[in-house]
Amino acid sequence: MDELGTSSVGDKTALRAQIRTGRRSRTPADREAAGIAIASNSRELPLPDGLDGLIVTCYLSLQTEPGTGPLIGSLLAKGASVLVPRVAGHHLDWLLISDGQQVRLGPFGIREPAGIPVGRGSAPLDGCTALFLPALAIDDRGYRLGQGGGFYDRTLADVATHDRGGPIRVAIVFEEEILPRVPIDDHDCRVDLALTEIGVQHFTGAP
Repeated sequence: MDELGTSSVGDKTALRAQIRTGRRSRTPADREAAGIAIASNSRELPLPDGLDGLIVTCYLSLQTEPGTGPLIGSLLAKGASVLVPRVAGHHLDWLLISDGQQVRLGPFGIREPAGIPVGRGSAPLDGCTALFLPALAIDDRGYRLGQGGGFYDRTLADVATHDRGGPIRVAIVFEEEILPRVPIDDHDCRVDLALTEIGVQHFTGAP
């Protein structure tokens, strides 16, 4: 890794393996408690108390990820329309989720909603207020280490950043997964905030 934080694929592969091992070591009770705490801590985000008429994105968490079920429930209860992704080839389709909606296992073992997408790629995200994003780790600059498929980096590349009028970008991770630096490549996108079981961390983007 050079002084700018640019990395080889190998650097990312090793870090991903390390974080995945740590996640698998957590108990189901620990993950459940983290999901509840994350939903509670979302009140600290710079969002309105009421979300009526607003659109956000989230995702249906993997078994080892911080649970997003309580967060999605909270967002819906506040009146938000919540878009969740479904893998479609090399892209993400976006569907509205509702309480009790039927889901199925899609590619990569990801739970996905049934139904008709409202759009594909970045197009449905332009009108969103916040994007809740999965990550394996976030560094102190706000750079996100994803699972390696590139779906979110391809999507976010065409969405305005928050300082340019776009939605606020919030990565959901366990607190210990906020690191001083993660390996990055030119196409990697930053987030504005991390939401964890401990609280909310803001990033300035300073190199």
